[in-house]
Amino acid sequence: MSRLSDMQKFIAEVKVEAKKVTWPDRKETIQATIMVLVMVVFVALFLWAVDSILSWLVQKVI
Repeated sequence: MSRLSDMQKFIAEVKVEAKKVTWPDRKETIQATIMVLVMVVFVALFLWAVDSILSWLVQKVI
Protein backbone atom coordinates (compact mmCIF):
# COMPACT_ATOMS: atom_id res chain seq x y z
CA MET A 1 0.00 0.00 0.00
CA SER A 2 1.19 3.46 -0.75
CA ARG A 3 1.32 6.28 1.73
CA LEU A 4 -1.53 8.07 -0.05
CA SER A 5 -3.89 5.11 0.27
CA ASP A 6 -2.84 4.66 3.92
CA MET A 7 -3.67 8.30 4.59
CA GLN A 8 -7.03 8.01 2.82
CA LYS A 9 -7.89 4.91 4.83
CA PHE A 10 -6.89 6.65 8.06
CA ILE A 11 -9.01 9.72 7.26
CA ALA A 12 -12.00 7.52 6.42
CA GLU A 13 -11.63 5.69 9.74
CA VAL A 14 -11.35 8.99 11.61
CA LYS A 15 -14.61 10.18 10.02
CA VAL A 16 -16.37 6.97 11.09
CA GLU A 17 -15.13 7.32 14.66
CA ALA A 18 -15.94 11.04 14.78
CA LYS A 19 -19.58 10.24 13.98
CA LYS A 20 -19.72 8.07 17.13
CA VAL A 21 -18.75 10.99 19.41
CA THR A 22 -21.51 12.27 21.67
CA TRP A 23 -20.99 15.85 22.77
CA PRO A 24 -22.26 17.07 26.15
CA ASP A 25 -25.28 19.32 26.13
CA ARG A 26 -25.20 22.90 27.39
CA LYS A 27 -26.22 21.98 30.95
CA GLU A 28 -23.48 19.34 31.30
CA THR A 29 -20.88 21.73 29.90
CA ILE A 30 -21.83 24.47 32.35
CA GLN A 31 -21.81 22.04 35.29
CA ALA A 32 -18.39 20.70 34.34
CA THR A 33 -17.02 24.23 33.92
CA ILE A 34 -18.31 25.26 37.35
CA MET A 35 -16.80 22.13 38.93
CA VAL A 36 -13.43 22.89 37.35
CA LEU A 37 -13.52 26.51 38.56
CA VAL A 38 -14.46 25.44 42.10
CA MET A 39 -11.61 22.92 42.18
CA VAL A 40 -9.14 25.49 40.86
CA VAL A 41 -10.13 27.93 43.61
CA PHE A 42 -9.95 25.18 46.24
CA VAL A 43 -6.49 24.03 45.16
CA ALA A 44 -5.25 27.63 44.90
CA LEU A 45 -6.40 28.37 48.45
CA PHE A 46 -4.90 25.12 49.74
CA LEU A 47 -1.53 25.81 48.10
CA TRP A 48 -1.57 29.40 49.37
CA ALA A 49 -2.20 28.15 52.92
CA VAL A 50 0.56 25.54 52.73
CA ASP A 51 2.96 28.09 51.26
CA SER A 52 2.13 30.60 54.00
CA ILE A 53 2.63 28.04 56.76
CA LEU A 54 5.92 26.79 55.33
CA SER A 55 7.13 30.36 54.81
CA TRP A 56 6.29 31.20 58.43
CA LEU A 57 8.08 28.08 59.67
CA VAL A 58 11.20 28.81 57.63
CA GLN A 59 11.30 32.39 58.95
CA LYS A 60 11.07 31.08 62.53
CA VAL A 61 13.95 28.65 61.94
CA ILE A 62 16.17 31.30 60.35
